[in-house]
Amino acid sequence: MSDDKKSRILAAARSVFLRYGFRRVNMNDIAEAAGLSRPALYLLFKNKEEIFIAAYLRWVDETIAQVEAAMAQTAVPKGKLARAFEIWAVGPFELTMASREAEELVDCNHLFAQASREQGYAIFEAAITPVVASLSETMPEASRFAPGRMAHVLVSAVRGFKQTASTPDDMRQMIAELLQLSFGEPVRSLPGEITKRKRAKSSS
Repeated sequence: MSDDKKSRILAAARSVFLRYGFRRVNMNDIAEAAGLSRPALYLLFKNKEEIFIAAYLRWVDETIAQVEAAMAQTAVPKGKLARAFEIWAVGPFELTMASREAEELVDCNHLFAQASREQGYAIFEAAITPVVASLSETMPEASRFAPGRMAHVLVSAVRGFKQTASTPDDMRQMIAELLQLSFGEPVRSLPGEITKRKRAKSSS
């Protein structure tokens, strides 16, 4: 399968999954959106579950690229983590609040895709582990965890925030507090912080 054709199929599939949700989409919908015949699509993917997983993992790759670029442009380690979680967790949370169909793809919450979802989280944990390691070096030795383990704990906590956050700003605040609890000083210039201060002033 050529990379161009695969990219076209996965882009088309993501578009229809986000619009209609997994259950309402069939292979004919994906083939039509990608400009292929249904038999041609079946030569490349055996079913829509396989396409869904591939579309999710493509989304993971694209999101991790954004995370790494944002962290590279941020000097302060805790700021790097705040930016990483903004892209990986807060942005998708905003999307899922607006669309139930988006939640299916972003959270990859179907039983058949659980292994792929865990793979996505493991990739994100690996991306932030070097930053966590640099922060761990500033902590008292008795308070340190292995950086990979600490990254796993942070990511697991933020996964839980999806269940309790009422708004994107609420999630941002919980992430800021998590990083403060984990590493000390508050995160400065957290995404959304200026907006929240303006809202607080306007309501006072």
